[in-house]
Amino acid sequence: MMEEKKKSNSKIIVIALAVLLLVALGYTFYNNTEHKKLTDAIEEEKLEIEGNLDNMIIKYEEAIGQNTSMTNELSLERDRIISLRDSIKDLKGTNYSLIRRFRNEISKLEEKNRELFSLNERLTSDNMLLTTNLDSARVNISRQIAANDTLSIKNLNLSEKVAIGSVLKLSSAKVLAMREKTNGKLVETSRARNADAFRINFTIAKNEISEQGERQVYIQIVDSKGNTVASKGELTLNDVQINYSDQTIVNYLNEAVDIISLVEVNRDSMDSGLYKVNIYIEDKFVGATQITLK
Repeated sequence: MMEEKKKSNSKIIVIALAVLLLVALGYTFYNNTEHKKLTDAIEEEKLEIEGNLDNMIIKYEEAIGQNTSMTNELSLERDRIISLRDSIKDLKGTNYSLIRRFRNEISKLEEKNRELFSLNERLTSDNMLLTTNLDSARVNISRQIAANDTLSIKNLNLSEKVAIGSVLKLSSAKVLAMREKTNGKLVETSRARNADAFRINFTIAKNEISEQGERQVYIQIVDSKGNTVASKGELTLNDVQINYSDQTIVNYLNEAVDIISLVEVNRDSMDSGLYKVNIYIEDKFVGATQITLK
């Protein structure tokens, strides 16, 4: 009887242990299942956070590319987000509280992002308006420069025309060979061996735009051999030295001026042929006349 009772107790213990084992196995399976669900949820949220951060980085890159005055600040914020994303990628285990802390940090970042992007958009808009106004100003400046250049060219052409128009010219010129009689009177002659002087008559024409004042007038008489007759000095004309036969000063007042020059010569040195008279005012050739002596 005692043996049967012992056997019955043993069976009860075995059954109880089996039940406990089943309960333990069930509890362990349940815990493992719940742990996997939690791990999967955390991993999914981790990937979602990484995706959000990647999108933020792209937006920052686009904003930085607009090259506004906020570029430096945007670059610093982008680098901070990149660092945060890398930290989440490197996160190991199932630290749900750390994931929630990251989620809160991202919420703050998103709010700051909205402020920065809004300000950057206003700056970009202002820059576009400024660029448009600057382009318009450049067009106006270019037009003004072109107008000024055109005006300068016109003024230059006008100045050149005035300079050309202000040059004095001769309206008439005549030369005579003169012979001195015994009584000292000069009479015209056509023979070189009888010539004691050349009488040159010429008129400086009226010019209303020429500058008034004293003008140096030079007369050069050249014989048929190219020699200057009765040379009295030198005149520099275009870097060339020219001998002149006579020189006088005229006070020009924009009216026609008649000038008579008498150049004495040595008749013994005179040869027959063509004699040319060149007339210069200051350093410009203004006219000529000639005579042929026998």
